Amino acid sequence: MPQPDPSSPAGVLPQPMLETAQAARREFLGALEPLRGELFRYCRRLTGNVWDAEDLAQETLARAFTRAAQTHQPVERPMAWLVRIATNAYLDQVRRPALLLVEPSERAAPPVTDPVEVRDALAEVTTLLAPQERAAVVLKDVFDLPLKEIAAMLSTTEGAVKAALHRGRGRLADPERATALARRAAPDRDTLDAVAKAFTAYDLNGLTRLFVEDAVSDVIGMAHEVGRAQIAAGSLHHTLHLEASVRWRAEVRELDGDPLILMWATLTDGDGTEAVEDILRAETAGGGITRLLWYYFCPDVLAEVGDRLGVPYRTHGHVL
Repeated sequence: MPQPDPSSPAGVLPQPMLETAQAARREFLGALEPLRGELFRYCRRLTGNVWDAEDLAQETLARAFTRAAQTHQPVERPMAWLVRIATNAYLDQVRRPALLLVEPSERAAPPVTDPVEVRDALAEVTTLLAPQERAAVVLKDVFDLPLKEIAAMLSTTEGAVKAALHRGRGRLADPERATALARRAAPDRDTLDAVAKAFTAYDLNGLTRLFVEDAVSDVIGMAHEVGRAQIAAGSLHHTLHLEASVRWRAEVRELDGDPLILMWATLTDGDGTEAVEDILRAETAGGGITRLLWYYFCPDVLAEVGDRLGVPYRTHGHVL
């Protein structure tokens, strides 16, 4: 069978159709805007860190948009609807082949001794708890949902939820839990320093050369670019040449041991006060950037990172 040619005119999606889809997405996200903060907070507690929380929130909204297009009944309690989608998206990402909620028991789980300790420990549970155990702990100990509702969200029984809570709480309270934690490989600091230097110098060519040929750039929630040339002509050109209202200065800082690039902005028509308006995270290999993530349209991320680092910041909402 002959294979389709993706470069042929038949392989091009009509621009009016794309514009219609973009307009529908903007309208959908606008309707959910009042719930975005609460959705992020749920994802933050479920995933345990700010970056995975934003990823999960974005995945939830993408799934919700598709789900809405397939729904023929009114969506009641939209926050509960989003929580269910977020929970399923999270479990899909980290689900293990074997069934996780085992050994169901009708024995009530012992109450947690310190709710604050549980909430603080959520930053560690990525490697400490099985996915469904983590979801059960967050939904019960943070959001205080009924066991019946949690069981429905996790497609299991109330007894299994009780057992998962018992095991999960026990692991979070284990004084040896630190030995079970693992950290992802950090990006190359020299590469990030070079990126920050090139941004501050407005050196588009030098900045472009720091990307590998097939790199990816994600302006979270707004744009996806593939390849060095597309990135240079898109997000980099926009930041360095079209953003005339601000002057950018980039600086590498660390949060939880991982280097980030803070994008400090000074308004060209203001009083010269600097504030962080964007945060960049990079993945690197062989001294080059393989992926760059921009958090300009992620106000919850900017707020948490700004507060934790003790730096001034300005947010601009989730959309243009």
